[in-house]
Amino acid sequence: MNELTYQLLADVSDETGVDIYGWHIGIADRTREPEAVVEVRILGYLRELLTADLIGLGSIEADEAGRGVWTNWHGDVDELIQRAAVRYGTSDTVWNLFATATPRGVQVFEAEEAGREAAGQDPWAHVDDRFGGIWDEDGNVIEPHGDEIVV
Repeated sequence: MNELTYQLLADVSDETGVDIYGWHIGIADRTREPEAVVEVRILGYLRELLTADLIGLGSIEADEAGRGVWTNWHGDVDELIQRAAVRYGTSDTVWNLFATATPRGVQVFEAEEAGREAAGQDPWAHVDDRFGGIWDEDGNVIEPHGDEIVV
């Protein structure tokens, strides 16, 4: 598993998920790419993670009484990505578009975490740096194929 995939899965490993806006800010700060380019990049990551059943998507939606309730999104990957693209960037409100854990994603992440611990590595060394440990000073991913989802 490459570092980008590991960090994205770490963000949802506690099974509470992560606001996609947070991913956007962290990546945009590092790559200094235009907003539209970062959006395309992240939607690509979402597509790959969803295709591999490593994450789910959800948001807070208004119920019949107008109260916000958590909604897990369902559908095929193309439908989920289209729905995400519509929601992406329309609001910086927390829970607008959220990546969530899946059983498979948690299992894959925990196996990688255990493997890193067994190898004497700190499995959380770069995760708390909001993507800082995998980018060089020019905003490029350090490792080969590091800007792809690799399991």
